[in-house]
Amino acid sequence: MDQQRAIIIGAGPAGLTAAYELVTRTGIKPIVIEKSDAMGGIARTVNYRGNRIDIGGHRFFSKSDRVIDWWLNIMPAQAGGNPHQAIAYHGMHRAVAARAAAPDPEREDLVMLVRPRKSRIYYLRRFFDYPVTLSRDTIAKLGAWRLLRIALSYFRSVLLPIRDERTLEEFFINRFGRELYKTFFQSYTEKVWGVACSSINSDWGRQRIKGLSIWRTIRHAIGKLIGFNGSGEVRQKNTETSLIEQFLYPNPA
Repeated sequence: MDQQRAIIIGAGPAGLTAAYELVTRTGIKPIVIEKSDAMGGIARTVNYRGNRIDIGGHRFFSKSDRVIDWWLNIMPAQAGGNPHQAIAYHGMHRAVAARAAAPDPEREDLVMLVRPRKSRIYYLRRFFDYPVTLSRDTIAKLGAWRLLRIALSYFRSVLLPIRDERTLEEFFINRFGRELYKTFFQSYTEKVWGVACSSINSDWGRQRIKGLSIWRTIRHAIGKLIGFNGSGEVRQKNTETSLIEQFLYPNPA
């Protein structure tokens, strides 16, 4: 009865990690409280009529060495052709050490898959890469007239930004211009979250999108062309978080 206890609300990745750290590092007994009948939070996989569906498609990436190593200690990277399989992105490589008997994701569940990011928006009856990239494909699909309107709108936001930025709508407009906001961000965000951008606090954008802007997107595109967008590691420390293109993903089997 004298043992210390810690109450953890939610059995998602953060809650389960906290419980694991308490068990392995302290004498405190964690008690995890979860209101649903499943663990994993929005990072879990559900089975609906025989179909496995990932809730949200949440990917695992971090610029912290400790976090990456923590994940791989719990769920080692999937078996590759070499004991040090290479993870490639932006024309660079980083070797991820596999264990002596690296797990096969077809046979074992506790495996970290290495997957490229592929997020797209369906607009004008076409698929556009997300985050929006300044590729020839994007330019061709948008057309010259729409691109001109987007550019003029962006420069207007640069010269005359909304000073008292309170909502997510104002956050997007200040960083991308009203035209690009209405083209991509407004409908996409409101469909995903079910709330109008004008009703979401601007802090949400600062937390999730952080420093992403048109200028950073242009710089990222140029860096990709010349082969310099980071230090050559899976951490991708010099890459804007919203532009990371390769990540670890827990095996949903």
